[in-house]
Amino acid sequence: MFDKACRKALFLEFAKVMQEGYVYLPGGICMSTMGRRISYEQAIAWKVLAGDETTVHCLAFSFVNWLFV
Repeated sequence: MFDKACRKALFLEFAKVMQEGYVYLPGGICMSTMGRRISYEQAIAWKVLAGDETTVHCLAFSFVNWLFV
């Protein structure tokens, strides 16, 4: 989904996401679920907890000022 630079940024910030619950990522380019490339100014990643509120179910992302390229 993310380009190489964004994957690297996410990898470097992964511990922070798990500890603090969220992290801001720099802008970049990624692939939409429809297979189209998008660019964005900033992304926010946060952990989503399972029903027991102790287990991490997945990570969610929100993209700021995105557009198809």
